[in-house]
Amino acid sequence: MADRQAMPRFSLAFALSSSAVLLLLLCALFTPAWETNDDVGMSMIAHGYGMAAQSSPKLMFSNILWGYFVGALPTVGGVLGYSLATLAVLFAVGAAIFYGMHRLGAGAPACLAMLALVMIRPILFPQFTVNAGLLLVAALVCWHVYARHNSPLALGAGCVLAFLSYLVRSHEFLLVFLVALPLIPWQPLWRKPVARGTFALLIGAIAISAIFDAGNYQGKEWEPFNQLNPARAAFTDFGAGEELKQHPDILKRHGFSVNDVDLVSTWFFVDTRIADPKLLRSMLGELGILPAGSNSWANAWLSLKSLWHPDIRPLLAIALILALLRPSYGIAASWLLFLAAIIIMGVLGRPGILRVYVPLLSLLAVAPFLSEKAFRPLRPLAALLVATAAAISASAATENSKNFELAAIETRREFTAFPAEPVVIWGDSFPFERIYPVLGASPAAMTYRLYGLGVFTWSPFSVAFAEQKRQRGVVDRLRQSAGMPFLATEERYEYLKKYCDEHHDGSLREISELTLGQQRISWRRCSEKISVPLSDSPPQKHEN
Repeated sequence: MADRQAMPRFSLAFALSSSAVLLLLLCALFTPAWETNDDVGMSMIAHGYGMAAQSSPKLMFSNILWGYFVGALPTVGGVLGYSLATLAVLFAVGAAIFYGMHRLGAGAPACLAMLALVMIRPILFPQFTVNAGLLLVAALVCWHVYARHNSPLALGAGCVLAFLSYLVRSHEFLLVFLVALPLIPWQPLWRKPVARGTFALLIGAIAISAIFDAGNYQGKEWEPFNQLNPARAAFTDFGAGEELKQHPDILKRHGFSVNDVDLVSTWFFVDTRIADPKLLRSMLGELGILPAGSNSWANAWLSLKSLWHPDIRPLLAIALILALLRPSYGIAASWLLFLAAIIIMGVLGRPGILRVYVPLLSLLAVAPFLSEKAFRPLRPLAALLVATAAAISASAATENSKNFELAAIETRREFTAFPAEPVVIWGDSFPFERIYPVLGASPAAMTYRLYGLGVFTWSPFSVAFAEQKRQRGVVDRLRQSAGMPFLATEERYEYLKKYCDEHHDGSLREISELTLGQQRISWRRCSEKISVPLSDSPPQKHEN
């Protein structure tokens, strides 16, 4: 009896210490960097810097309750609350998966190996979609512990983790939940009143948080964003622009040019004559439902091929091997749901999104260990296979981290001369992930004011919105003698050149420039065609 009571405490202490050691060791030896600029953007919103003129809990991609939580956390040693919350999530996920597998009889070697396989890359390159999916994977493991051992702690922890998963990224929560349906121990959970009541509370909490989140994006100040966002998504996310350009008759009827289509498709929403929700919806209505033609099926194939990407290949391989060693109807059904989901995403125009796949593959890798009789005769072999996959994955992730940090150090040095005024960031020219690492940016970088052309353009908290309210937006300043500073690609400048010609009857001129390593900030102006071109003499150069 004493041994049975001590086992849960030992598993919990072992799990907490192992997850903490892994997290602290990786943060001490390497410099974690955000995998995408989405997390950088949400950190800016939560703490009011960069693209955000003021702090706000309305993180756009995460629930507002999560925004309130990360915004309330203090800055510790230069590490912002958003980063602290992210690291706390990763610690909790690692501990929960380790604890659950150990309580389910996987054995310490397999638990340690799985912890390394699933967690090393997400710690070195955190991404909120990955974190949301992994939170639900950890919740599933906890629910299996409850079903096997009737542990109230595991039941409650699982529901808390699931709720956090929804708050961090509801779309990924729903996707992972769908794929995990055959793996959830429904019968043991349903027949126990305590479990039914706890799940009812979980469902209620999710419903309330969803309603609260939606309600906070209403009001007059959010009207421009709410009206534009559904219409622009067809252009920026699902390729409606390319299809629309094949119908010049529709463009002509609405006074829209091919260049206008390219502008909207590349997030140029600052001119409401182009980014007009009614106009865009009208053209999309005439275009009809986007066809699922050969390109869509090519995207579906691209989704499948992307599973062999080096970053996720070890996860895929071990999930497949373990499924063959421990076959079950539930695991097979989850594999079918997984493949169907990524194919459908490809057909809809979202192929090869690795950050969406990582939690699903992690789920499939952990699933064979959830069975009561999992790998009992083959436990050493299973642990060895997972350890091998973990070593391969860790080697690649740590090498990528070292190379990234070397490049980031140089980039941060080059950007020390960044201007004090707002700079238009158009496209992927600004190195968000290099300038703003997970463990804190330089004081100078925290003062940069970024006029983002993207989903935040018409968000009330953004620098772009604030500048437009003061009549200092892109459209206004392009007509002023001082011009507007841009950090953009040459392709974007070509769009801007045609825009000046078509909408302002002017010529795009470069007034001055500032070189920052391989990047170049260019002050541009729409000059009247009849005026003496400012660029007859070479543009001024700012010394870096």
